Amino acid sequence: MSLIEIEQPPQNSKKFPRIFVGVAVSMAIASIGLAVGALISLGGPGGSKELGLGQTLTPACDNAVTFLYFTSIENREDLAITLNEIQMSNISSNCAGKDFIITARDNDGNVLPLSRDVNGNIYSSVRLHFSKFLGVDGSVDANGNLTDMFTLVGGNPEAIVVQAIAGLDAIAPLPQDGSGNVTWDLSAPYTYWKLSQDENSVSIVFNPYPIPGESSVRGFLNPRLIKLFTLESTDA
Repeated sequence: MSLIEIEQPPQNSKKFPRIFVGVAVSMAIASIGLAVGALISLGGPGGSKELGLGQTLTPACDNAVTFLYFTSIENREDLAITLNEIQMSNISSNCAGKDFIITARDNDGNVLPLSRDVNGNIYSSVRLHFSKFLGVDGSVDANGNLTDMFTLVGGNPEAIVVQAIAGLDAIAPLPQDGSGNVTWDLSAPYTYWKLSQDENSVSIVFNPYPIPGESSVRGFLNPRLIKLFTLESTDA
């Protein structure tokens, strides 16, 4: 299991533009459990929030997954900050056929809610499956995108949207006609494509249903509450 620890320094009053501002933080999961000393500023004009990369372990199937998350900041009286998306990249093909499980925890170790659906069901973890490339006819399109390369397991796909953000690696040119148009009929995709050895990536977007009678952002997780993320890989 990998841990990505978030330091929580005292919060000072900040002023941000009156729009949503996307903030991305990239974290490379260390290959052994050593601390990463850098602090990354997440703030805007008038102050900052710092995020520390703490002691980490890697998922069992890989030795260095890059973990990237996006937040938005809305300038208003109670300053809304929301967790919107997580991206994982540089995933090894050794993880194909396994599930990843992502959770967020607060200072006390409590699991935090990541999203909610229209029925009010709370999702406090994301479990996604990384499909093996089996070379089945019709499973790959002409752009090298593997159908259901990453899929959500045991959640609501409207509240948590999982999608691959990188396709397969080309190993041979697709057949073309005399005008240069691709004539491949999507059969035997293993002839033209292969799973990347270590550059697979996935996006997890949080789309929580608003809490009735409250602000539309109240269904989102406030990243200020997050002390650490955990990342596990397990057999499907």
